[in-house]
Amino acid sequence: MQPGSIAPLNTRLQSGLKVNTRHSSDRDSTSIATRQIGADRVFVSEESVVIDAVNPMDWTVREFCRVPIYFDGRKYYLHGKSDVPPPYAKRYELLPWPADLHEESSYVIVYSEAYVAQRDENARKQRGYDRLQLLLLPFYPFLGLCWSRFKCGPLLKLGFEPRSITSASIWLVFNLLIVEAIFVGWFRTGVCVWVFRSISFRNLDWLLMGVMVFDTVLRYSQSLNSDVQRHWGFCEWLWPGRRGSD
Repeated sequence: MQPGSIAPLNTRLQSGLKVNTRHSSDRDSTSIATRQIGADRVFVSEESVVIDAVNPMDWTVREFCRVPIYFDGRKYYLHGKSDVPPPYAKRYELLPWPADLHEESSYVIVYSEAYVAQRDENARKQRGYDRLQLLLLPFYPFLGLCWSRFKCGPLLKLGFEPRSITSASIWLVFNLLIVEAIFVGWFRTGVCVWVFRSISFRNLDWLLMGVMVFDTVLRYSQSLNSDVQRHWGFCEWLWPGRRGSD
């Protein structure tokens, strides 16, 4: 195996040859140790380290300002990454850090059992978020009716962008306003009359229409401002201090 080259090791791994920690013969002067770091499989030699990761890592191959990766006290850089058969997700190829390379990123990675455990925990949470996002997707326009703190917190973690769902909810309220106006003005009924089964609640329908008009106008006006940090939910503008804070 040539010093500074990962190609021979990677070729052996991809060909499916068995990797042993012992020398296969007196002529084989380089040993490749197989280790288990958490759920990952790691092949270690004097010249390189190859990591078969169960979950992908946000490591990028760089020509300049490389990110130092420490493993077992030695300093490496990412030479390349590629696909690998299941149950692993990605293969990462590390080479020793050149002694004459002084330019490096301020971001440092320490690959260890703790790093792998944290990565796998984050991946598990993200899969849960993805499943929950799929369940909530049919209610996309209704999610924008939630107030800003909830949209910027749990909903944002699930991948719902506050501005987008707020815009969808504004159009939802506007369309519901049109439907309510038709029922109140033409059929002399409305949502409140239908729910409570009494015509005496017709005034409440008029009040609901008024609230929907103000909500549509005020939230749409706010959505036109690109500097908004908290996008209002339904009737959030009624809460004291909300209008002045944004």
